[in-house]
Amino acid sequence: MGWQWRLEIVPKATKQLSEFVQRVKREPFEHALDEPVAMWTETEILDDKEIKAAVAIIRTRGCYWSIKEGCTMCGYFNDTVPGGVETEFLEQQWIEIINHFSNYKYVKIYTSGSFLDPTEIPKDFANMIMTDLVNYGVEKVLVESLPEFVHERHMQYDKSPKIEVAIGLESATPIVLDKCVNKRLTEKGFKRACKAVHEIGGTVKAYILLKPPYLNEGQSIEDTIYSAKFAAPYVDKISINPVNIQKNTVGERMWRNREWKPPWLWSVVEVIEKCEKIGTKVYSDPTGGGTQRGAHNCGKCDSEILKNLKNNRINGVKVEKPKCECRKLWKNLVEQAKYRRDGSEPEGYRRSFVGKWS
Repeated sequence: MGWQWRLEIVPKATKQLSEFVQRVKREPFEHALDEPVAMWTETEILDDKEIKAAVAIIRTRGCYWSIKEGCTMCGYFNDTVPGGVETEFLEQQWIEIINHFSNYKYVKIYTSGSFLDPTEIPKDFANMIMTDLVNYGVEKVLVESLPEFVHERHMQYDKSPKIEVAIGLESATPIVLDKCVNKRLTEKGFKRACKAVHEIGGTVKAYILLKPPYLNEGQSIEDTIYSAKFAAPYVDKISINPVNIQKNTVGERMWRNREWKPPWLWSVVEVIEKCEKIGTKVYSDPTGGGTQRGAHNCGKCDSEILKNLKNNRINGVKVEKPKCECRKLWKNLVEQAKYRRDGSEPEGYRRSFVGKWS
């Protein structure tokens, strides 16, 4: 990928990027310690059947990496409690959550950090969660973790549903991880974590970013496809995550300064299409899709593309591409990638300079 050399000078040093990430952060608002961040249900697939999955976010002190430095696009620290949440309050949150989890076979538990980090989620508390899930008839549970916490000893419970661990690979290109995401992850560490999950009978889902800050549309498509092909032999499914603009992040600062924009939905479709034959299920459920802060096109074709992406995720069918004039604009932008310095666009470009936003 010939464009990578440019990232050596934007920014000039990883230290400068780390300082930038910390500088744009704000202290989280005060939150009730005994209440989870959120709970909802969503459509999922379990044993090739369409079901409703229950989802909850436990409020914790958050990701250790966010405390130390942080990633350019991640604003989940806004929902956390600096200094941490005592176990008694975590248990009170769990009582509220588990009361909403009856009759669900598939459950997802997020923490705005790493469920497998024992300094964030104490091991005894994690063991209690897994035991309760089994007692409630849950068959599969998804948790997220940085790879450094994915060890057999952190996944040993008295009993548990089948475990799925979601790992944020983000990119398989080291310079993109360092210069665009500000995340430290090695190929060796990722492969080891995937192996550890498989050895305990679990499955792995990899998160791969589409268009982190500092990359333009063409570069991001190329990097995402490359990263998906890298991850495919080691994981069971891949979620393509188009970067959305979260509060108090480098991404938001650049967006407000018109130096970068979230990816086009056409780019999401392109990546899914190019990854059809890599041997692992690849899909995308864009957060904030169709909005100004999420992956979007001109506004006219967005809802249809999002519907087709959901159909692809649930039913495995090919993503249909609606006819829309903005596809030509997207193609032009991608073709200009080797000449463009960053991920910015002329204001109003996506809607052909007509209407209120792009």
